[in-house]
Amino acid sequence: MNRKRLILALRWSGVALLALVLAVFWFREELRDFTVDDTRFANEIQTAARRHGLDPQLVRAVVFQESRFDPFARGRAGEVGLMQVLPSGAAAEWGRVKKRKAPDVNELYDPAVNLDIGCWYLACGMRKYATYEKAAELALSRYNAGESRSEKWKPEQKNGDVIGRITIASTKTYVAKIMERYQEYKRYERSRMR
Repeated sequence: MNRKRLILALRWSGVALLALVLAVFWFREELRDFTVDDTRFANEIQTAARRHGLDPQLVRAVVFQESRFDPFARGRAGEVGLMQVLPSGAAAEWGRVKKRKAPDVNELYDPAVNLDIGCWYLACGMRKYATYEKAAELALSRYNAGESRSEKWKPEQKNGDVIGRITIASTKTYVAKIMERYQEYKRYERSRMR
């Protein structure tokens, strides 16, 4: 091979390598998501979801979005575990309502405890917004951004749009991704039942 061809081949190899690196960087979340085992904790999710009157597939979608099924996940604001329960938030509120000591951070790493409190908190939102057609979207916005914000995002009509009313981009994305994954899980579940 002559020198010019070698230089040209090396340049194209460098361009191809750079393109590959950029693609991996650009699609890193999708690549990471591809490797997630979203069947982990299926029994625990089903138990906690049913205990609180939730669809297990919705809870599964929340767990995917919150922690990618990592029971030791830790959020930037101190959220913990599979459902990213905030010790000073949902866990403390759960303790007050149940008239029990709220679990400490270490207890929140236990999947059963975390799922129970996360499902309890999500179910509170589902009950609060039960008269709305998009109750799940409102409950998820409450789960992610708090009750005062979710109240502002309620549609005027009970069958109105919710996601379009959410004013925090990260919450809008959060709710949309969970609802999309939830629909995928429901379709898959229906196809298995046939």
